[in-house]
Amino acid sequence: MAVRRAAVVWAAAFVISCGLLALPLVALAATSAVNIQNFAFAPNSITITVGDGVTWTNRDAASHSAKFVDRSTPVLSQGQSGTLQFTVAGTFPYICGIHGASMQGTIIVRAAATAPPTPAPTVAPTPVRTAPPTIAPTAPPTAAPTEAPTAQATTAAPSPTASPVAAASETASASPSPAAAQLTPVPGAAGSSNAPLLIGAAALAVVALGAIAIFLVRRRS
Repeated sequence: MAVRRAAVVWAAAFVISCGLLALPLVALAATSAVNIQNFAFAPNSITITVGDGVTWTNRDAASHSAKFVDRSTPVLSQGQSGTLQFTVAGTFPYICGIHGASMQGTIIVRAAATAPPTPAPTVAPTPVRTAPPTIAPTAPPTAAPTEAPTAQATTAAPSPTASPVAAASETASASPSPAAAQLTPVPGAAGSSNAPLLIGAAALAVVALGAIAIFLVRRRS
C-alpha cells in the first residue's frame, strides 16, 4: 500500500515538473487576434514573430475561414474561432475559403530576435618572464708590446797613427844626402877660403828641411 502511494506521488511530481517546464515555451509563443466581420478580416494585415500564432474569430452570421496556399482554418460559424501557428519567417497572403478573393488578408512573420552572444571570458595574458641580461665576457688586458733593444753599432777602435817623429826622422835623414853630395868642396885655391861658408849654408839647409818635414807631418795629422 505504501509502495503504491509512493509511486503515485512520484508520477504526480513528474507530470507537474513537465508542466512547469512547458510553461516558459507557452509563454514565449504569443497569439494575435483577427476578427472576421462584415465580410472582411480586421486587421487586414498583421505582423508576428516566428513561433507566434494567429486566432480568427467569426463575428458574422455567415460562415467563413482563413485559407492559405498550404493550409486553412476550419470553417467557422458565428462565434467560433480557429488558430494557426507560424514557424517560418515570410509574408503569407490568405483569403476566405468560402467567399474567395473578395476577402483577403496578410500575415507577416518576422524572424525571432537572436540573443546577443555571450562574450567569451577574457583570459589574462600570461606574464612573459624577462630573461636576465647577458653579461658580455671581459676581454683580458692586452700586454703592451715590449720593444726589443736595438743593437748599438760598435765603434771600431781607432787605428794607431804612425808617429810623426818617425816620418820626420825619415824625411830628415833622407833629405840632406843630396845636399851633402852637392857641397863637396872642389879642390883649388879658392876652396879653402869658402869652406866655412859652405858648411854654414849646409847646416842651415838641413835645419830648414827638418822644420819643413815636421810642419808637413803635423799638418797631415
